[in-house]
Amino acid sequence: MELSLFFELETADMSDAGVKRTFDQCVEQVLLADQLGYKGVWFTEHHFLPGFSYSSAPELVLSHLAAKTKNIRLGHGIVLLPFRINHPLRVAERIATLDVLSNGRVDFGGGRAISESELSGFKVDPEVTRAQWEEALSIIPKAWTEDTFSWESPAIRIPERQVVPKPVQKPHPPMWVACTQPATIEFAADHGLGVLGFGIGQGQSNDFVALYRERIKKAKPSGSFINNKFALLTFTLCCDTDAEALAIQGPNFRTYNDAVRNLFAPWIDGKPPRSYEYFMKWFMEFRQQAQTVPMEEIVKAGGACIGSPETCRRVLQYLADAGVDEVLLFMQMYTTPHDKIMRSIELLATEVMPKLK
Repeated sequence: MELSLFFELETADMSDAGVKRTFDQCVEQVLLADQLGYKGVWFTEHHFLPGFSYSSAPELVLSHLAAKTKNIRLGHGIVLLPFRINHPLRVAERIATLDVLSNGRVDFGGGRAISESELSGFKVDPEVTRAQWEEALSIIPKAWTEDTFSWESPAIRIPERQVVPKPVQKPHPPMWVACTQPATIEFAADHGLGVLGFGIGQGQSNDFVALYRERIKKAKPSGSFINNKFALLTFTLCCDTDAEALAIQGPNFRTYNDAVRNLFAPWIDGKPPRSYEYFMKWFMEFRQQAQTVPMEEIVKAGGACIGSPETCRRVLQYLADAGVDEVLLFMQMYTTPHDKIMRSIELLATEVMPKLK
């Protein structure tokens, strides 16, 4: 099992100086992870969510990091794929360009956006997001691999064109999808796509990995090959003691869940679109537990990787035993000090990674 960093570029200091500092510190953290042998770094895409995320142009941050790093893989996870947010041809061009600049270090993840504010900001009908996300995942690999390319469907028409540049990785970069419910895990398996597990719960990782591995045996890949990989997002901070880690990151864990509740408020308090109902129901059940169960118990149950090196090793070993291939370590949260994140990256690399079986 490999370890990667995950960023939303999140901060409690929403001043211009605070946001700039968040970007600068993120770059320092990634450079350290590159030196210490982490597998990758993943950036999500969000819009109009001050405080919660300033990752509105992750392709630019990843290009900057491509020039500063040597080995770490660069995960764009996820690109929002509704056509009004990102046209599939522009996605194909940007990801291929990043692959050229990084000499073939890109992983591409797609998704559909999960907040009303983002979708309505681009005037996207929530009911079309799944169909457009699925279609984009078929269009993009063809644009990467076919010399001349065209596409026609009821939703989108692309006249014959040469999409350039082509990726360095052949036939194309590994493809992943955001999974927030069992139905999308099944979709990933059926289409030969890697899973980026966001909000599906570490405690159920055994069941979800088993479901994925069984279904992917019959995959008909959207791309040119099957990417049989299961990655899972995990709230993380490794400190010298459990008490220190919990004191720093425990409040951020709860603040994050409050922020997500506010983000989903239009659908939780009203009527969510049909294809988003499952996640909204799951989130409210999870949030109730997250707000009432002691943080120590959440960690003990595998719900977060926050604690001493030994505590973090136990949490990560559980995921490794479940068959998870990659853990996306989410450390840069609202008030997490930069020096503590740097120390966490170091401890995980030197005291945890070597002990994972």
